Amino acid sequence: MMLENLDLSQWVLGSIWGYPIFLTFHSLGLGLLVGLLLIIDLRVLGFAKPLPLSELRKLMPYVWFGFVLNAISGVVLFMADATKDFYSNSFRWKMLSILIGLVVAVTLNGTVLREDTKDTPPMAKILAIASLLSWVGAIVSGRLIAYLSQPF
Repeated sequence: MMLENLDLSQWVLGSIWGYPIFLTFHSLGLGLLVGLLLIIDLRVLGFAKPLPLSELRKLMPYVWFGFVLNAISGVVLFMADATKDFYSNSFRWKMLSILIGLVVAVTLNGTVLREDTKDTPPMAKILAIASLLSWVGAIVSGRLIAYLSQPF
């Protein structure tokens, strides 16, 4: 693929520092994004009940920063190995899981975290479980890309 021939892609794959730098940023973004959503999801599922759901809304700017960091570093990592990743079913599962996780995060943020209550709506628990499953799916399928993808 043309992406693999770009100077940045060649540097990421060919230098001693390129891949580790972007993988580190990808991991940091993942930690922020998924770690903070885990806190939100667990609260929605009933942990730390004295904490009002609306207070968790303050975490969302950090969640989105983690997502942006993950997205930028992920695009660069994809560029370096675009052909293999593009044809990988694990990569496709990862992208689908991320899409579902983002839709759920936006929905939780726009509905559940706006409520100034300690009570959790029943639908919110379903969303929290969907969030947890989607992010676990994204992480697991992302790791499997390295092991299940066939080189071209």
